[in-house]
Amino acid sequence: MENKHETVTGPMLQEKWKRFEDEFNVLDNERLLGEAWIQSFCKAYKICEYRQHGESGSVDAKAVSAEQEHCRSILARFAPQDWWDFDEASFFP
Repeated sequence: MENKHETVTGPMLQEKWKRFEDEFNVLDNERLLGEAWIQSFCKAYKICEYRQHGESGSVDAKAVSAEQEHCRSILARFAPQDWWDFDEASFFP
């Protein structure tokens, strides 16, 4: 999912599990109900859920990658000791 730039969510995992249960004809009394199983499943398979909201939820990952590469190409012309970091609040050499 990361390669597709998709975010894995609890509801997505529930829907996928429901489809597996249907596909394998799991009996109704043996099906997983609710959301309690998601936390242990994610922990076992090291799946982290990130909630994106506000501006971060609308960022185009391809555009960010392209801009990062552009910045790297500019910085490649300078020695690392000549790089400066800027942020919104102040100036840090």
